[in-house]
Amino acid sequence: MKSLTKYLGITATALALTLFAGAEDTPRNNAVSSDQLVAASAALQHDLDTKTAKQGDTVTAKLSQAIHLNGTTLPKNTLLTGHVDSVQASQNKSASKLVLTFDQARLPNNQQVAIKSTIVGVYPSGTLLTFPSLSPDMEIDQKPTSSHGFGLNSKAADSNSGTLSADGTNVRLSNGTELQLAVSSAAASAPSTGN
Repeated sequence: MKSLTKYLGITATALALTLFAGAEDTPRNNAVSSDQLVAASAALQHDLDTKTAKQGDTVTAKLSQAIHLNGTTLPKNTLLTGHVDSVQASQNKSASKLVLTFDQARLPNNQQVAIKSTIVGVYPSGTLLTFPSLSPDMEIDQKPTSSHGFGLNSKAADSNSGTLSADGTNVRLSNGTELQLAVSSAAASAPSTGN
């Protein structure tokens, strides 16, 4: 009976992932006003570790689906770029912290589009993502006790995209890590102080 339950659970998960993957190529958020946040997922394009990262390092992630911002379409595979705002490596099992900002999108024709993004979730590659409700006053405050070992603090109103932290170890994100983002055109946001 246990193996049948396990088999049905695996089958249901596989079916859900298949349906989700089929929907990924479908454009969403067709009517986006200038002050609206758009849900997006993107895959990190490199490893990122507080042990080796430096302030100012470039960070990149590739959109998993097309999104529409204020009349501009960012197609699937658009490269989102940004930088490490600050980094604190763990020393002697102390806390580590990584502050990131994704603020540009490079279209296939190499045109750069200024964006404002907020990280709302970080997951291993291949995870089925469910987006939370998005709002301009949205705040994420996940403590470092989550299953992946680090916490996330982000606010849609902040100038950075989010702060990742870990207790007693370095924050490590591998190539392909799924980022859940709330994205808007840069003109639609009024930056405030960061985390």
